[in-house]
Amino acid sequence: MTDIIKKNEIPVAVEALVSQVLSGELNALEVYITIKKAEEALKQAKNQLQDLSMDEAVKYGKTFSFLDAEITLKNSATRYDYSEIPEIVSMELELKALKNKHKAAVKHSIVDTDTGELVQAPIVKHGRETMSIKLKKQ
Repeated sequence: MTDIIKKNEIPVAVEALVSQVLSGELNALEVYITIKKAEEALKQAKNQLQDLSMDEAVKYGKTFSFLDAEITLKNSATRYDYSEIPEIVSMELELKALKNKHKAAVKHSIVDTDTGELVQAPIVKHGRETMSIKLKKQ
């Protein structure tokens, strides 16, 4: 079963693909979209196999080596839901309004009506330009 995709074949195939794009043999955008499709297909497969893989992993203990991987079973992060605590909900709404007021100061000068002082604009950090790809349903 481990022969489905050999560990050493993946980096070689990826390097060959990148090399072909860099040399102009393949269209970069076409390859990028193909990689996106493969990424989504692999993500779906991984999600479908998660529970079965966990069932198998439990048989080996909390931490173990399997094939060429070190596996550790652990609980995911604990999350807290504050939506039923009025005090926190109120303060979060207040904070959101405060942030929006300061965010508006980026575009034009705003004077705080309570203090008469100029509202300080936040530091703006722009992310790098990226590309969104939505694959058509097949």
